[in-house]
Amino acid sequence: MTTQSLDLATDLATRDAARVVARFLDTATSATGRATFYNTADEQSALERAAHADMAALDRRLYAGLVASPYVLDRARQTGVACLLSGGAPAVAPAAEAEAAAVRAAVARLTVPRMLNLYAMLAAERVNNARARKLILRTLVGAPALESWAVRYRRKLAVALRHAWGVRTAGIVRAVLVRELAGEELDAKERRIIAAEVDRWAPGRDQAVVHECVAFVLGATGPFTRPQLRAYADARGDLDAGRTLPYETLEGLRGRFHPGQPASHVLELTKGRLTAGQRLAKQAQAERAGVEVEVDFTHHDAVRLYLYAYERGMSDEVADALAERARRTAAGLDLADRRVALVLDGSGSMAGSGEQALRPIAVALALRDVLRQAAGECREVWFGGRVGEDGLVRPAGDTAPAYALLDALAWEADLVVVVGDGYENAPAGRFAEVLASARDLGISTPVVQMTPVLAADAGGARPLAAEVPVAGVQRLEGLELTACRLLLDVEPAAAVRALHRLAGLAGVAGVTGPELTAKTELIATGVPTGVGTDVPEEVTT
Repeated sequence: MTTQSLDLATDLATRDAARVVARFLDTATSATGRATFYNTADEQSALERAAHADMAALDRRLYAGLVASPYVLDRARQTGVACLLSGGAPAVAPAAEAEAAAVRAAVARLTVPRMLNLYAMLAAERVNNARARKLILRTLVGAPALESWAVRYRRKLAVALRHAWGVRTAGIVRAVLVRELAGEELDAKERRIIAAEVDRWAPGRDQAVVHECVAFVLGATGPFTRPQLRAYADARGDLDAGRTLPYETLEGLRGRFHPGQPASHVLELTKGRLTAGQRLAKQAQAERAGVEVEVDFTHHDAVRLYLYAYERGMSDEVADALAERARRTAAGLDLADRRVALVLDGSGSMAGSGEQALRPIAVALALRDVLRQAAGECREVWFGGRVGEDGLVRPAGDTAPAYALLDALAWEADLVVVVGDGYENAPAGRFAEVLASARDLGISTPVVQMTPVLAADAGGARPLAAEVPVAGVQRLEGLELTACRLLLDVEPAAAVRALHRLAGLAGVAGVTGPELTAKTELIATGVPTGVGTDVPEEVTT
């Protein structure tokens, strides 16, 4: 092999590996599994799954650490855990133990509903190996809050337990526990079944409580002694008897057994126990029903607050909470001595669609607030959109970022940050032409792009120009990973070292330290290790 052909093979392999990492980071920070203005949900999900599979094949240890880190979206954690569990455990014991710890850490970061959605995903995909069963049974049967979860998530728990045990074993467990609830004496075989299938997963717990909760989840009708389970049973006949139940549980019982009762009555009964998210979401309903539900806006992230402001109006309390969020996030960015020009997309496509309606523009506004706080000086240039009296930008018009870029470059900024979905239609390609002309004139101002929209048709985050580093972002708490994605296009070695550091922050044994594993070292050093080296024969011979 000649030196020239070796360099070419190395370059191709390096770029291939870098693309795998880049696409994974795009999905981990911006994929929601839902349709966007330009792509269907199926297209988005296909891209996401391919990105996870490729990253796991490239560097499984780094992949597991990032999935367990606090910087990725919950959607990425769910997809990542499913990918790791379905792919077989590493053959070497230390690596298998490290990966198991990463899986546990990732699941621990999920909310309970999202953990149960993950287990439903495992059931749908028939992932039922020993590792998956152990994870499900340990986290559910052994949960300290099992009684509360049982009444709140009964159906989802049943799906997960039946998947872990299998329908036949779950039926046997239910039958034995029903006999126990009825006060019947269990024989030796039945006691062994319960010890093996239930008690082993809840060491140190009150077995009577665990047995009753599991029986309830699997469909037993009582008699129950636990307060929450009794309240659930009693509320079928008397709605007020369920006043200690969670809102969604009591509302479900109202709809099924008490359809004549107004929904406002359930809200009144349970308003003191609403979650922070429910308090925010139920404001309009509470107002119509004349029920006062207090909400603390400081408990919510900036994107959620902007979505609330679009729905309910921008109040002083919401504005103050947004300002405080921006201040805290900006404190972690090193931009205090920089002049930063923001080129912000307010075009019609930033309205999003379906369940993601207005989320792209909400992310853009939240990023705008943080960067405006962090920069020494800041200039804001919008293209598209209409600004209302409340200061909120309503998406409208074509996507024409080229003139906004000219304005930003003319300001002689130290850095230009473009925030938008990456689509340009007035006309397409003009942004890249303007940037190329600026470079020809000697204007070297760095330009980076952040996008709140994953583009399946572009294979990840969609750049407005080939030379512009681009990264996805959905939540401001993941900005460190977004920064790694931007750095990957500029200084790959530093980006990979940073990724290993962030993966190590998950507290996962075996995924620590700055040293690079052999496969991701490929990106930093350019030494091919067999990954991505499927290059044409004429290049390698």
